[in-house]
Amino acid sequence: MAKSVHEIMNHELFALGAGDLPADALGYLGALSIVAAPVLDAERRPVGFVSMRDLVSDARAGSVGERMSSPVLTVTADDAIADAGRLMGERGIHHLIVVDADGRAIGIVSTLDVVRGLLGQPTPHPDAFPHRDVVTGATWTDDLPLELDATARAPQGPGLLVLVRGVAGHPDAKVWAEAPMDVRSRILEMLSFGTWEPAPLQKLLEHPTSLRFRATAIADAHERGRALRKLARELTPIGRPG
Repeated sequence: MAKSVHEIMNHELFALGAGDLPADALGYLGALSIVAAPVLDAERRPVGFVSMRDLVSDARAGSVGERMSSPVLTVTADDAIADAGRLMGERGIHHLIVVDADGRAIGIVSTLDVVRGLLGQPTPHPDAFPHRDVVTGATWTDDLPLELDATARAPQGPGLLVLVRGVAGHPDAKVWAEAPMDVRSRILEMLSFGTWEPAPLQKLLEHPTSLRFRATAIADAHERGRALRKLARELTPIGRPG
């Protein structure tokens, strides 16, 4: 189960500037299928927060800076999910901006992210945001339950497949990674619980409800191998909870 804000936050952050026009801001939010966004200064430090509700009264007048709420509440990526939820509850807000040690915005977390994190559920984010991983350089799916209904979200063709284990009381952990020639077919093979699977993977698949998968399509064999080697350094040994 996720424990820190880093594990549930949306790392792909859309932000507005105080000088933006409300009509433009509304268009951006609608195109991205989101309902609110932080307002950042030139140094990417949060100066406010604005929602569609703040913008719709008269989208032709004023600026985003005149409509935003300020000051804005923040958390760090290392803060506990429970602490973020407590802050939201105390202040009656639905979003927190995640900042780094210098106070610069690096992500956002919502009440729904917090609830899912506390329940050990995956935390999907809007499809308009690419889930790009700086370690592998790949764009990944959301974490999805290792279930038949979720396989349609996996890419067909060559790519990378990662299994993530969520156990109550422990941080989420990457426990398996491979580079199949067809990611979607490979997931279906795993769900068939075949005895031909490697013993460590069979052990994981005995408890599929604790597993999620994320996947990415990478056609080039060299790039798949390079990314897989990087992922291998992040894996938690099977047998440890995380």
